[in-house]
Amino acid sequence: MEDWVLHDSHGDIQSRIFWLYGGAGAGKSALAQSLAEKFKANDLAASFFFFKADANRNDGNRLMPTLALQLLQSFPEITPFLEEKILANPDLFKKNRHSQIFELLVEPLKSLSEKEASDAQSSKPHPRLVVIDGLDECIGPDVQCDLLRAIASAIPHLPYSLCFLITSRPESHITRVFEHDLRKVARYNLSDDSDADKDIRNFLEGEFANIHHTHPLGQHLPSQWPPPNSIGSIAERSSGHFIYASTVMRFVQSPRHRPDDRLQVVLGLKEPNEKDRPFAPLDLLYSLIFLEIKDLGQLEKIHCALGIMHLRMVNRRGLFDWWQQTSDRCVIERVLELGTGDIDLLFDPLLSLVTVDNDDIRIFHKSLFDYLLDSSRSEDLALDLGLAHESAAYYVLGLKSQLSWGEYCC
Repeated sequence: MEDWVLHDSHGDIQSRIFWLYGGAGAGKSALAQSLAEKFKANDLAASFFFFKADANRNDGNRLMPTLALQLLQSFPEITPFLEEKILANPDLFKKNRHSQIFELLVEPLKSLSEKEASDAQSSKPHPRLVVIDGLDECIGPDVQCDLLRAIASAIPHLPYSLCFLITSRPESHITRVFEHDLRKVARYNLSDDSDADKDIRNFLEGEFANIHHTHPLGQHLPSQWPPPNSIGSIAERSSGHFIYASTVMRFVQSPRHRPDDRLQVVLGLKEPNEKDRPFAPLDLLYSLIFLEIKDLGQLEKIHCALGIMHLRMVNRRGLFDWWQQTSDRCVIERVLELGTGDIDLLFDPLLSLVTVDNDDIRIFHKSLFDYLLDSSRSEDLALDLGLAHESAAYYVLGLKSQLSWGEYCC
């Protein structure tokens, strides 16, 4: 990403957009923040960090005016051009986003470029990085897509080599825009980062070492604490996503508690106190996602599909023993009486936690079922496995009353 920012040519217009994407908690915002801070002194032109829970940061209509304001600080010479534009058109901020990006960003920068050329200052270096983090946190899928298309349409007309880092979850509507309208953009999928497990282990080892050195009880902990298998267990449950590991360490590092006791709570070796909520940040993330699904009226069917996947994972010799050579997709579609391809629509609101690739359905976070099956964490969003058992039982009874399994095998 640093090489991309510093690359001078950006010859292909679309290569001036970098899409960093991945599942919930993969570390997109942390990387965007780190990159923005690294280039803040010289190369950061503007930034906007969307956040769904903040009314000031979830409105897509605020993006263009905010970027324009920050560009005034990065390109102070555009001030008279921008002032002239706004005074001549008081309704500018009510226009559509395509008009706003051209009138607030493109045209003032073009006026500045022409002035610099006439003053023989065309070689003057300017900031180039624009960071737009968490596009999926902006309210409204249509707004998200419109912002993407507006930025893409403006880039060919920008006189300076501004490049846009855009981060988001791989929501289907955002993915479609990148796949069909912006196919040549630079991109990186954090959920498929081959170094993630190693990086998470290194992070955990470093954080536990810090506990020994900085925690009030650090000097009283055994030198071999924590046991190596503890780090391995946490890393495995992180499933390549930093949010689980960072949540665990925030809980264990509390200066008001014993780190060894809190680690045992995390590992399930000790009952937590009533006030202990080791996975509160993770639970909030999951709850926000499933509340949206509930609002769409799809919670029960998605719960049933996830329940079937869980049964297949834990009951290798149980009810689904004779379906072990059959894909999750096929089993779920048959049990829930879905049409071919309907499962893609069903899991569409859950793409930040689940990936659907042909017949393969993969859960990004192993901790997802821990949350869904613990009603003290998920409350009224808890997964009732009885729904999956009931649906599977009805389907099995239906098979027995009709034809042999061989005629139903996928």
